[in-house]
Amino acid sequence: MTNTVMMKYLFENIQTVDALLNAREKTILLTDFDGTLTPIRKHPDLAALSEEIRQILIKYSQDKAIFLGIITGRSLKQIKKLVNIPEILYVANHGIELEGPGIHYVSKEARKARYILWHIYMRLLKSLRHIKGIYVEDKGLSISLHYRAVKKKGDIEFVTSTLHAITKPFLDRKMLSLSTGKMVYEIRPPVEWNKASTIQWLLAHYFPEEFSEGALLIYLGDDKADIEVFESLRGKGLTIFVGNPLDTSTAEYYVHSPEEVKVFLEHLYEQKHEVHNECPQ
Repeated sequence: MTNTVMMKYLFENIQTVDALLNAREKTILLTDFDGTLTPIRKHPDLAALSEEIRQILIKYSQDKAIFLGIITGRSLKQIKKLVNIPEILYVANHGIELEGPGIHYVSKEARKARYILWHIYMRLLKSLRHIKGIYVEDKGLSISLHYRAVKKKGDIEFVTSTLHAITKPFLDRKMLSLSTGKMVYEIRPPVEWNKASTIQWLLAHYFPEEFSEGALLIYLGDDKADIEVFESLRGKGLTIFVGNPLDTSTAEYYVHSPEEVKVFLEHLYEQKHEVHNECPQ
């Protein structure tokens, strides 16, 4: 049974957080993209990483004491283009695709579902093309149905009923899975694989030996899929929810916005390097 966690505002507890940061030499920093590193936009194609945050991430990617990973529902192709930093870990499509130092993985089950996903994509396009603001996104190994820009309540209801009518036969036969996010439906292959399970696998099998024991794991995210991660990492690292603290989350701390994420990332970098520089030569 899940106990409700009272999240604490990170910047009101910064001394406690700093003590945690300074107690470990190595850090694994894993972060969501949309709504965490960058604000959620009306259309996913409008999302862009600010140059300030990108420069911070580049510094992390060049620091041997930090292992940086981006964990996202976007496709691998998309997220690599948006972040544009080589030699870091990318976990895309909620774990269906992984690429980073020493790893390149695509789920076989997801590849098998590609034809069905294309069929669903085309049917959704045809059925919903008259709905103003709808965006059906083909992510190769999954589909996202975005309705953030749909204004009419009746249109949203039509989108939901149409989606369920088209996907139900495939869901009933466990040929697809369906999940929800912030104003988006995610249609995915029927894989027992998500952000939380992917991170558990990475912790057990992937990270270099010097990061496998004793490293501080930090995870930042803002959506339902991230809440599953917070739950799985309870007591195992520093978990930070991005958004309204009244929203249900199992993270230990929260910040209000991607702007505050930037402040934290700057603070984290300075804190680690101040401690490092204070050490006797």
